[in-house]
Amino acid sequence: MIIKASGSRPRSRFRGAVVLATAGVLAAAATTFLATSAEAATTLGASAAQTGRYFGTAISAGKLGDSAYTTIAAREFDMVTAENEMKLDATEPNQGQFNYSAGDRVANWATSNGKRLRGHTLAWHSQQPGWMQNMSGSTLRTAMLNHVTQVATHYKGKIYAWDVVNEAFADGSSGARRDSNLQRTGNDWIEAAFRAARAADPAAKLCYNDYNIDDWSHAKTQAVYSMVRDFKSRGVPIDCVGLQAHFNSGNPVPGNFTSTVSGFAALGVDVQITELDIQGSGTDQANKYRTVVNACLAVPRCTGITVWGVRDSDSWRASDTPLLFDNGGNKKAAYNATLDALNVVGPTAPTTGPTTAPPAGCRNGYVGLTYDDGPNPGNTTTLLTALRNAGLRATMFNTGQNAAANPGLVAAQVTAGMWVGNHSYTHPHMLTLSSAQMSSELSRTQTAIQNAGGGTPKLFRPPYGETNATLQSAASALGLRTLTWDVDSQDWNGAGTAQIVQAASTLTNGQTILMHDQYATTVAAIPQIAAGLSSRGLCAGMISPTTGRAVAPDGGTNPTTPPVTGNPTTPPAGGACTATYSEGQKWNDRFNGQVSVTGTNNWVVTVTLRSPQRVIATWNATVSWDSTGTVMTARPNGAGNSFGFTVQHGGDWTWPSLGCRAA
Repeated sequence: MIIKASGSRPRSRFRGAVVLATAGVLAAAATTFLATSAEAATTLGASAAQTGRYFGTAISAGKLGDSAYTTIAAREFDMVTAENEMKLDATEPNQGQFNYSAGDRVANWATSNGKRLRGHTLAWHSQQPGWMQNMSGSTLRTAMLNHVTQVATHYKGKIYAWDVVNEAFADGSSGARRDSNLQRTGNDWIEAAFRAARAADPAAKLCYNDYNIDDWSHAKTQAVYSMVRDFKSRGVPIDCVGLQAHFNSGNPVPGNFTSTVSGFAALGVDVQITELDIQGSGTDQANKYRTVVNACLAVPRCTGITVWGVRDSDSWRASDTPLLFDNGGNKKAAYNATLDALNVVGPTAPTTGPTTAPPAGCRNGYVGLTYDDGPNPGNTTTLLTALRNAGLRATMFNTGQNAAANPGLVAAQVTAGMWVGNHSYTHPHMLTLSSAQMSSELSRTQTAIQNAGGGTPKLFRPPYGETNATLQSAASALGLRTLTWDVDSQDWNGAGTAQIVQAASTLTNGQTILMHDQYATTVAAIPQIAAGLSSRGLCAGMISPTTGRAVAPDGGTNPTTPPVTGNPTTPPAGGACTATYSEGQKWNDRFNGQVSVTGTNNWVVTVTLRSPQRVIATWNATVSWDSTGTVMTARPNGAGNSFGFTVQHGGDWTWPSLGCRAA
């Protein structure tokens, strides 16, 4: 058994697989489970978790001695943001001298109470220490990047998402960057900060965070949108946009707030409401909170909400009474409205239509369940039994020495329908090895797994998630794709079953969760993970060695669509193909289109535009282009039989024309 050192967190992005062999039965069971849970949920965190989201709060280290404060926080919230303790002036008061004591107090409280942690913030024009305020040019750029690297490294493995850059755009109607000392180091400073953060903590989600970007029509909102779109097009590592959502009489909740959330999400990033507070009281305030929550629930990639404080008296705007609990810690009308909105059953409550749980199936795509460090006598058999009983398949990242010592267990993994991946031979810190030693670790593991009947692995998860170009080259030479993960269950770090289930509830289409072979808490989580996936319209899928994304187990068909009487569970490929276009949201310069395909699960759809139209974003399909850039060919990527795209129209609002054929 390989036990991870507490300071080393494994990283990999291998996507396991789930096939619900008894889809109809399990789906019905899962739907019943969710409805029961939703009725019983009496806290914000628990209710949000049922929708696949989190509900968090800002925590001040100085108030952790207040038992009334911590009682509410521990009971109600499942995500924590340090209010000030991780900002620049707190963590690096003197250049090169870092002080994490206050931030660690918040982080430790979160961990000890089973909460996840958002990091706030790595780079900002405000709350800079004096020494940084007096810098400029390349000296400031170097100092800023060092700060990002050092702080992100200190909290590596503990942070769900970082607000990497905060408030970099100017107020008003210019849409310009803020004229700050950081901006004056060069227009690429934001990109540089994101790249440094990714290098320091590859597993954390990286967010851009700002205020007054809630109204889709505002120039500031559109400027941030353009930056994120540019980053995504060029491969700059950005995973999410944070909408601070500070609302008052001068900045009310906009009527197009849902459009803003969905507009950013259409770029392929998560959206997080990061600092919510709303001035007011009574029914009026309650209705505004309900509006914000419903906007998040309406967009699958809105992954969570954080309110900026616990009680009104804890708020930076205390006189506005903007939070969910009054000064005495009593629940306000806004709390009840928020809880009621969250308790609408289903992961992505629509803005119209029924509020009951949607039918089971894979309509929202595929995720990966992966288990490292096996096979182990006494553990692997129990794990496989639990997976089979839940109707799940997964990817098992085996070490070579364990495979060689337990060949029968490798064979049992394959017999149970699991996929087998390479996790090195002895689980070393690979980057300390020579190139030849790296190759030996990998090749010996390939041989051990093959000899045990596990086939030839196509995927490699590096121990501790440590990788570089040399290691990736060694893996590639053996036909292995190097993968890390999207969600860390923290089972290796003592996470309980509820925490593991909560981590799995954050998975979205194509993502992978890291788990391990040897923990009882991990095995105990399997039935709830299965029910949660089914209730959210997700299935576990195999990992494509080509893309590294979770896809359907056969690469295209839907394995868990509930059967129709007299017909097979999975419709056969081929046959008639019909593509139906529907118009989505529209903005001044672009519009969304949605295509639904019937008649086959193995389709090829052509989307033909009229110049000067161009597609600037796609989702739920694998696409390619002809030489003119006006004909897009879309194929299934495992996310079901519908896909969408955003067209920048250039003045031509004509709908695209479609063609469809069975592959």
